[in-house]
Amino acid sequence: MECLRDTADLSEAHALCLCKAKLLKYNISLPDDISATEAIVQARSEKFWFNKLKRIASQKVEEIRRQLDLVNQKKSAYCSSDRLRQFKWEKEQALEFMKSKWFCSADGEFISMLDAYQANVSNPEVRRAELMVRIKGTEEYSKLLNHVGCFYTITTPSKFHSHYQSGKPNPKYLNYSVKDANEYLNAQWRKARAQFHREGIEVFGLRVVEPHHDGTPHWHLLLFTPPEQLARVTSILRHYAMEDDADESGADKNRFKAEPIDPEKGSAQDYIAKYICKNIDGEFLDTDNYGNDAKQSASKITAWASLYNIRQFQFLGLPSVTLWRQLRKLELESSDTPLGKLQKAADESDWLSYLIMMGGANVKRIERPFSLEYENQIKTQYQHCELSTLSKHAYNQKPTHIRFTEGTYAIPDKNWQLFSSPAERVDSPPSQREGRAVDEGSGGSRRRLGISREGKAPKAEGILDLCK
Repeated sequence: MECLRDTADLSEAHALCLCKAKLLKYNISLPDDISATEAIVQARSEKFWFNKLKRIASQKVEEIRRQLDLVNQKKSAYCSSDRLRQFKWEKEQALEFMKSKWFCSADGEFISMLDAYQANVSNPEVRRAELMVRIKGTEEYSKLLNHVGCFYTITTPSKFHSHYQSGKPNPKYLNYSVKDANEYLNAQWRKARAQFHREGIEVFGLRVVEPHHDGTPHWHLLLFTPPEQLARVTSILRHYAMEDDADESGADKNRFKAEPIDPEKGSAQDYIAKYICKNIDGEFLDTDNYGNDAKQSASKITAWASLYNIRQFQFLGLPSVTLWRQLRKLELESSDTPLGKLQKAADESDWLSYLIMMGGANVKRIERPFSLEYENQIKTQYQHCELSTLSKHAYNQKPTHIRFTEGTYAIPDKNWQLFSSPAERVDSPPSQREGRAVDEGSGGSRRRLGISREGKAPKAEGILDLCK
């Protein structure tokens, strides 16, 4: 309410600036293009404050544990034992919630929330399989272009690392957080990407983010490029990886590594498979780099990424996986049409054919022959606001059509509703049904349904004090 009082007599621009400043007191940032109305609505929302401050408090507590030597190879690698317990508790609560809920479509089709979760990429097995399918097809595509691959590892300067690999505290550590370290790596990547653009260099591939034993993130990049550009790509990445504190001890050895893919030693899939398994569920691995059980380490890495909201895997320069997932849910009458052929490729997990039919790598989204069209659905908290005062952030986007050269295809809308049991849907009259509308989302296979907000962790005491 403080924001509402202070902004009552101000212009929209001044109101927005003041509201953002109030939120920044608690390290809460808003999108640059959000409207003043949306900022004020969020600033007065109890749910908004609870979710934001809960995450910030959890991150700050974990950072304190890092500084107290509780996160390192000797004590607990990747994340603290307390964070792992909290993460497992949250997963158990989500699982119990999913076991108790069902979805029903407008035509009477039932599916349990647990089955929906197990069938989509929220399920680690499905996620791992999809990643391997995509990297396999991407490598096959690179061979068609006679491109070469290179595996890069980039880490941060010593000042971001709280501990040495031995587990001893690092005296050069300047109390940077995990988020600070990942933002540093992002900034250096943006510089390298801008240099690629200036020189007309095109790369595509996969980025993996994973933690060192003390929680400090580092990146692995599997990039494909024309052979004549490989040396320059490596030089640019090395330059920005070593831009800060390049003269510190061990920088040349530890900060940047480049390993060209050698077909005689293995394929790109072989190079990256270990990191995919290690960071998802530890399947097919016995131990991690520090000799710890791979499955236990995978749980810790997932807990770490969840806490800091870090995107572990990101494909670069490739077409939308959202459309791929949407196509896998469709049943088209014919596979002879352009859309039918694309759907068949997705349904058969043929990423190579999908990639080719989508125009290849490094094509702007607007120039691709197939794309999703969305319907903007206003979020509940903004339904009382003037539409002219809202931006795109006030809407949920639901895919409604697939656009392609020959026309558009309307995606069937089953209008899923959420119920506690099938009997609740069948027995109650329409006017008394308490089912909640479900947005299948743009992530394919109901990606959002794997996350439960009902099983909430206990509220942290003194949450505001922790955030000051």
